[in-house]
Amino acid sequence: MKGLNFRRWATTVSIGVALAGAATFVPGAAQAGGSGWRHDDLDVRVSVGVDAVAATSIHAERFTPTRPARGVQILVPGATYDHRYFDLETSRGVVSQARQAARDGWVAIAIDRVGTGGSSKPPAASVTTAVHVASIDQFVDRIDRTYKRLPIVLVGHSYGSVVAAGVAAQSDDVDALVITGFLYRRTAPSFEGFPELVPAGRKLPEGYLTTAPNTRQFFYHLPNTAPATLAADERTKATTTEAEVPGFAQELFTQSFASAVRVPVLVVVGEHDYLFKGSDPAEFALVQRQTFAAAVSVDAVLIRDAGHDLALQRNAPHTNAIINRWALEHARSAVSPAR
Repeated sequence: MKGLNFRRWATTVSIGVALAGAATFVPGAAQAGGSGWRHDDLDVRVSVGVDAVAATSIHAERFTPTRPARGVQILVPGATYDHRYFDLETSRGVVSQARQAARDGWVAIAIDRVGTGGSSKPPAASVTTAVHVASIDQFVDRIDRTYKRLPIVLVGHSYGSVVAAGVAAQSDDVDALVITGFLYRRTAPSFEGFPELVPAGRKLPEGYLTTAPNTRQFFYHLPNTAPATLAADERTKATTTEAEVPGFAQELFTQSFASAVRVPVLVVVGEHDYLFKGSDPAEFALVQRQTFAAAVSVDAVLIRDAGHDLALQRNAPHTNAIINRWALEHARSAVSPAR
């Protein structure tokens, strides 16, 4: 199969969103963590009913504070990433947005989207934005029933931010939305230099793709990147499919999800993110507020010395702290008394 280029994909536009059914919730064995948190895994079976996927299983890694929780953060990774974007073991230690959130008092649940990690892997043509939105919507519903009266913050990264916006647009259980590694802009972004996507292999279904070897530096601001982190990212890289790309392009150019979001929104992007390149910094915050026009509130933060992969840069603890503080200020106030 010939390698594919993201820019060629981005010209295709189509999308669908569907609701799903009941979930089966299977917790894994808990393990003690450091600094006041514990870790276990979750496998949640959900009904989907869209794009030839009747039901699917979502795997997630959960980090729970040992003290009373402030709320729940559900972390949604982007294309060619799984939960390890939020919890990456390197030769020099662990780089973990999820563990920092747990230390700050949040139940942090980093998921594998359908087609990645420990989640179900249907045919590549069925790994679509509609399937992601439907399956994660049901996952959120189950988490809401498990953690009654705790606010739920949906945190996306890159393509995961598109999916998170789609879920927040239709879910009654999401109390706040954090968009990272994705932004809305007046002019189309440049995808120049985006890594070539090649067959993933590894006994995966035909049509599963990943980045060509040793090209993931594109997602980083290299002067602020630990070599051990970049090496671990390459070693653990996940997959994407051609069927995911139309949903990304659709939201980038039409903002259909964003226009329907009503909960508080935080947009966080690195100043060296390829999606930010060519933007007018003076318009960054204004455009986000205009795009999320129905939201209760919209805040935008530009992170200096950071690229696309905010959670994996050396200054990630600073970025994570901004997200956690914002979530504390905005999520609980958004919880309905009925919850």
